[in-house]
Amino acid sequence: MKKTKNTLEIEDKIKSMQKMQKWQTIILPLLIVLILIILCIFVEQFATFGNIINLLVQVSPIGIMACGVTIVMITGGIDISAPAVMATAAVIGADYIARTGNLVFGSVLMLLVGALMGAINGFAVAFLKMVPLVVTLAMMTINMGIAIWWTMGESIVGLPPNFSLIFNEFTIIGMYIVVAGIFSFILRKTVFGRWLYYIGNNVNTARISGIPTAFVIFMTYIISGLCAGIVGIINTSILSSARPGMGPETQILDIVSAVVIGGVSVNGGVGTIEGAVIGSVFIIMINNIMNLIGVPDYYAGFMKGIIIILAVAIDTFKTKFIRG
Repeated sequence: MKKTKNTLEIEDKIKSMQKMQKWQTIILPLLIVLILIILCIFVEQFATFGNIINLLVQVSPIGIMACGVTIVMITGGIDISAPAVMATAAVIGADYIARTGNLVFGSVLMLLVGALMGAINGFAVAFLKMVPLVVTLAMMTINMGIAIWWTMGESIVGLPPNFSLIFNEFTIIGMYIVVAGIFSFILRKTVFGRWLYYIGNNVNTARISGIPTAFVIFMTYIISGLCAGIVGIINTSILSSARPGMGPETQILDIVSAVVIGGVSVNGGVGTIEGAVIGSVFIIMINNIMNLIGVPDYYAGFMKGIIIILAVAIDTFKTKFIRG
């Protein structure tokens, strides 16, 4: 990549934004710890081993998809089709497993379907220059339709019992840790990760500097689709079945909430996997707390909406402060 005056300015902005990001990734964990202490004292059954494991298992699907969406959003894009893609990948893979008993290829099929749907998103955004929000909204609708058509609205059952034994609670949590670790390494230590930040800060400057911007953006959507496929495997194992409704439209709210709360900028160019992980824990904790104390779901949605607005307001302030 050619170093120019503009690229050097972008590097300075990236460093400045990352310094501000560190404060967010310090404050949010402290807030989570404080909430945990309060919950352990005042909420019965919260601090039990079973509830903590259950909490981590709940975090994993949202967190893995949040990792994929983070990669996309750093470039300035968005992917709201992830839950629907997950459902499509799950029902197709689960149907194959139920018919053949082949766990390995059925799981691989879920990954391939997720990657394919991500590739369609990426091609439309990167090469056809379509608006990411519109493209992924359309793909969300298409995948919901595919999942319903494939299953005729019914759940796919009859999966081998050892499928859920292989992908148990500890395997699921381990998968989340591995995925987050790999993506964190990519963002921090690879040229590809560096390219993502350049594109998110100024795509035209990145292109002039020799970065293959279209290819990189295309790959981010494939990664997001692949993450959805991984979650398809996880959710199918948890439920011992697959159904079209396993990727509800409301789930994207949790994913985007986790990403934005974790410090990923809606304008692109800023964000870390660690932040998305912390944001995922925070969002699932809210859901868990609401369930434990019997608060209706619409109150939880209201709270998460307010949190997103505050997080976006903070992000807007940071962006104006750094970029001028």
